[in-house]
Amino acid sequence: MKKRNGQWIAAGGVTAVLTLSLFLGGCGVKEAIFSGGREQKEYGKAETMMIVTSERLRYEELYTSQIWTAAVDNRGTTFESSLLSQIHEFLKELKIMSLMAEENELTLSGQEQEAVRAAADAYLAALGGGGAEALGLEEKTAEEFYEDYRLANKLVDQLTAGADLEVSDSEARVITVEEIETSDAETASAALAAIQAEGGSFQAAAKEYSEKPLEEIRIYRGQRGTAYESAAFDLTAGGVSGVVEENGKYYVILCVNDYDEAATQERKEWMVRQRKNETFYNAYQEFKTELLLTGDDALWEEIRISDSPQVSADFFAVYEEAFGSL
Repeated sequence: MKKRNGQWIAAGGVTAVLTLSLFLGGCGVKEAIFSGGREQKEYGKAETMMIVTSERLRYEELYTSQIWTAAVDNRGTTFESSLLSQIHEFLKELKIMSLMAEENELTLSGQEQEAVRAAADAYLAALGGGGAEALGLEEKTAEEFYEDYRLANKLVDQLTAGADLEVSDSEARVITVEEIETSDAETASAALAAIQAEGGSFQAAAKEYSEKPLEEIRIYRGQRGTAYESAAFDLTAGGVSGVVEENGKYYVILCVNDYDEAATQERKEWMVRQRKNETFYNAYQEFKTELLLTGDDALWEEIRISDSPQVSADFFAVYEEAFGSL
């Protein structure tokens, strides 16, 4: 789960700047077998187009309309197709979460209800009359959709309250290193000897012995092998490791920065989100198995982000403005 100004939004999937994806982790939630329970309809065209047009606005501002035909894998899947699939999953998960909130008797405060109305009004104003008509959007639908989105945020907080989400600096610590990489231990040992020799330097040894160009690399725990991390995280700034073997390669590591404060804070926030996701997952999955969502297949077959109405209204930006201080 990613948060923007403290609110639940979609996070990363196809590219690092992707602003829309699934709530429960970067790869989404595994489909559960329907065990017999309630049947509910997915969101309709109006709500779908609120998200589709918001993403068209965001991506074309960053990358122009050429982004839609860009391939994202070696099978020729386009960015447009991939993002549209993520939008569909996001909308299904939001619907499930709104139904969970209802079952948990979760409601909005008077202040939150006012913010919902303000968000809907601001969004419709940004659309303009022609834009609202193109999306088939009425004020009531806009209000209900913003209410569902707000309830989804509150539901996560409610169901994860009391969970141990604390992450220490040690767990999250990010360091910056440079490494000499070789294919055999003898070459790595020669590089280390060159560094330790009088007048030797890591940069000169890397130029002579390393099989790849020297660059600064940020690493965190769990990213590399145990031996590599043990050696790297034991170093202080300026320190050089011995020869370390990892996956058939041999390394000599220079610690450039033994505590990257900004990167560590970012890593810590990510770890907290992951722990929150894991806590929420069990309740979400149990509820999901008792629910069958039915959608309009024809609607999703005809939707193209690149052909959607061009608007200046961003669903998420409007939400942040309305709820940013709550």
